Amino acid sequence: MFIASGVLGLIIPLFVIGVILYLVLKRRNDREGVSAYKGLLMVYFYTLIGASIIIAAIGAGYLLSAAFSSAYSDRSIVNDLTAGITMFCTGTIICVLHVVGKKAVEAREGKTTPLLRRVYLFIMLGIFSMGGIVSLPLAIYETARYYVKDETSWGDPSGAIAAAVVIVPLWIYYLMRVMREARAARNEEASSDDTTGGVT
Repeated sequence: MFIASGVLGLIIPLFVIGVILYLVLKRRNDREGVSAYKGLLMVYFYTLIGASIIIAAIGAGYLLSAAFSSAYSDRSIVNDLTAGITMFCTGTIICVLHVVGKKAVEAREGKTTPLLRRVYLFIMLGIFSMGGIVSLPLAIYETARYYVKDETSWGDPSGAIAAAVVIVPLWIYYLMRVMREARAARNEEASSDDTTGGVT
């Protein structure tokens, strides 16, 4: 639960970073025509969506750790199951509610916020790429040490494996999303250049 409290402590910094990035980038690129109120509201939605995804991912890690631990040890998995179910369900529900709220605001206003979406995707990519860089080698190391040493004193690698199994797919997902957004941004710039070049 210490990890969960640490993640919850990231919500305010993420929100502040999102607001600062939005204001800076919005000043440089004012093509979206989004009001300040809606911009801050969308920063709130993206912040809570990101935080809830992280919480749900931690919950999934607890659940997988409980599942993998049966193969490596006979320790009690009640605490992992309780924490995993609670965090996964809570994170998923909060995420779904805020995604629905974001889409409702965009539908009512008739405008999307691609700039904020790209900032959100870059932040999430940064978080999960750092997590993946740490968790993947750690999972390999812990598993190898468990089998090579063959000593129960080393402990089981179920937690490290569970973290890698959860974080690495999310890392790949956000990397693909960022690359897709980069292609979309290039297409927008190309179409804007074509339109500008056609004006005499």
